[in-house]
Amino acid sequence: FLAMMQKAVMDLQYDEVFIGTPEERAGKLVADDPKAVNKMLHIGTNILQNLPGDNYLPKDFVSLSSHLQNFTIRRSIILLSTRQWRDEIDKALTDEDRNFFEERLEMEVDKLKKLNADQMEFERHDDVVKNAEPA
Repeated sequence: FLAMMQKAVMDLQYDEVFIGTPEERAGKLVADDPKAVNKMLHIGTNILQNLPGDNYLPKDFVSLSSHLQNFTIRRSIILLSTRQWRDEIDKALTDEDRNFFEERLEMEVDKLKKLNADQMEFERHDDVVKNAEPA
């Protein structure tokens, strides 16, 4: 309701009204430059798209130098959490509780798989960089 009131009072409109659609801009020879997008990532808002329960940052936001030393720490946190969920499964009084805890355990296992894949990718990248011939 408040959004409708604000839109009516402030006369808000879509961006296309002001700058046109991508097709209209291309027709006026002021099309979006795909190369410019990568040059201007530091400008504007960057929305991180993580899934619920996923506490990883995208690769672009993680320093490679600190990445390797964090694998062990992150793995130990996941394993501790896994152990706690297993204890909760053993203590569960109802099937509903047990199912809930088992779902959480599966999420932790998925996190561990992702962490292992990230570490393998990091090590492959690190090997490529070390073995690259100087330009």
